[in-house]
Amino acid sequence: MDNQEKHSLIPSAGDRQEERTHKRRVRYSGAYPRHFNEKYKEHQPEKYGDTIEKVMKKGSTPAGMHISICVKEIIEFFRIQPGQRGIDATLGYGGHTLEMLKCLEGRGHIYGLDVDPIESEKTRERLAGKGYGPEILTVRLLNFANIDEVAKEHGPVDFVLADLGVSSMQIDNPEPL
Repeated sequence: MDNQEKHSLIPSAGDRQEERTHKRRVRYSGAYPRHFNEKYKEHQPEKYGDTIEKVMKKGSTPAGMHISICVKEIIEFFRIQPGQRGIDATLGYGGHTLEMLKCLEGRGHIYGLDVDPIESEKTRERLAGKGYGPEILTVRLLNFANIDEVAKEHGPVDFVLADLGVSSMQIDNPEPL
């Protein structure tokens, strides 16, 4: 038997035995992954909830994720109201954007800007899965330095957030954009 496959008998309806093949994940050489593409948990952190919870309880940020800071303080400062329009100039993982969208209560619009095409798409999908689609959220592949393009296209906004700093997701994945 190949060490990548493992056969097991699983009881099925009618007390029959079915043979099912289990595929193991690809192993890497050594005790720890050496390259980002070998780090399977970083590619789909949502599949490893127990690991994420354990890491967060220790006060750390799980690899492949980003935990937004000062969210409560930002929301209090902006005092976002339903019907307002705003820009998150550094969308990233979308933590701040999610909380701002909640404040809009389904009325208004947020334009999320980021230069990372991979994280932007993941964030757009994640927020759409929570009910925030294109009617309330527009994700643009755009550097925050070009924020004036959004204003020219869509008019004035009520608030702008620019969380300038380092994204842990870009550190986790060393490949250039």
